[in-house]
Amino acid sequence: MGVTEQLARFTLETTRIPDEVRRLGTNHLVDGIAVMLAGATEESGRLVRAHLRELGGKEQGTVLGATLRAPLQSAAWANGTAGHAMDYDDTQLATDPQSVYGLLTHPTVPVLAGALAAAEGTGASGAALLDAYLIGVEVACRVADAVNPRHYRDGFHSTATMGGFGAAAAAARLFGCDLDTTLRAFGLAASMSAGLRENFGTMTKPFHAGRAAENGLFAVLLARRGWTAAKDILEAKRGFYSAASGGYDPSKIEGKLGAPYFFIEPGISIKPYPSGSLSHPAQDTLLDLVREYDIRPEQVERIDVGVNSHVPNALIHTHPTTALEGKFSLQFQMSIGVLERAAGIAQFVDAKVREPRTRAMMERVHVYVDPEIEALGYNEMRMKVHITLQDGRKLSGYAEAAKGHPKKPMSRSDLREKFMDCASLVMTSQQAESALEHLWAIREIDRVTDLTPMLVGTAP
Repeated sequence: MGVTEQLARFTLETTRIPDEVRRLGTNHLVDGIAVMLAGATEESGRLVRAHLRELGGKEQGTVLGATLRAPLQSAAWANGTAGHAMDYDDTQLATDPQSVYGLLTHPTVPVLAGALAAAEGTGASGAALLDAYLIGVEVACRVADAVNPRHYRDGFHSTATMGGFGAAAAAARLFGCDLDTTLRAFGLAASMSAGLRENFGTMTKPFHAGRAAENGLFAVLLARRGWTAAKDILEAKRGFYSAASGGYDPSKIEGKLGAPYFFIEPGISIKPYPSGSLSHPAQDTLLDLVREYDIRPEQVERIDVGVNSHVPNALIHTHPTTALEGKFSLQFQMSIGVLERAAGIAQFVDAKVREPRTRAMMERVHVYVDPEIEALGYNEMRMKVHITLQDGRKLSGYAEAAKGHPKKPMSRSDLREKFMDCASLVMTSQQAESALEHLWAIREIDRVTDLTPMLVGTAP
């Protein structure tokens, strides 16, 4: 049995999901909805909604954070794009020390956006939505974990290329597809998978996540009508893995599905900052140093950040001019941490990036490849931060993981704070509190269509 069929059978035949997986998955589902609501306020979200209003169509799915309803595929695209717009969504860890942590996928948003639309379209319960989402994330993560690492290094954005498989799995489960239909849906999703890292720092990066959600759902809808596609698309000679990366490691999938779930081992991290996850250990470390030693901006002579050799290949903007670019810039992130002692939604705006004081501070930030960190492998984003002060003192810190990593998990209180910060951008605190309580109790909701009206908002 090939890996494509193994994934399809796992999608359709899984009946028992461990309670701990459901607990962790609920946290990530809450986080996914939070970042979709916040992302609705971004310019990319506004442009998507303007386009959908012009297109028109059946009002089948809810576009979160706004008052718009759209065809199911369009709702998946809108919510997926919004969910990745702030780069605030969760991040898959790697299982191989030579894989690159943070460079696999952002699994929740493409899967959840596709699953949410499918759940509205099928009248599914909250419990069915949660389980479909969990299965979809497992599929997306396993497909990503098995790919030849050159896939990412050569320029593909794996959230875009892998997310469609997870969205297709979730949708196939919710629509009650059979094995043949699911295999064909995977075949079609593979042919639609695309996304290039050169677009990091532009609106097209979140577009990738939205398109992956839409593609997965679209593949299932067409396959249900009888659309044909290859049924061994992942492992075939001219299939996905061969074409997209020159090969894969089947042992990363065979016997691994749900054994244990990726949510358990190695885990999926939740972001504490709306920026590229690779920067977060350094962001944590810098903020700790600034607060502990009460460092003022005028005291800083220079900041040195030690990383592995893959970090500069992802945090590509050394002189950012927009907030989108700033999300992939250690220079900006270190600077704003010193200047404002924070790195939240309020800091990642164009005006902050362009302020003269920010630009001056960025010139003091220097990123280098640290040989000790390089020798330890790439499955953790180990980082050193050295702050040299004008008086000659040198303050240093080291981190292997940031808050939100499975080693440093966010508490329920942390998750609530993040949800409220995100949701308050588009709704009242009372509405946000009510929505959050219902999301925590997702398995008790009879129909997802009873939940989605609570997730509308004021985004234009």
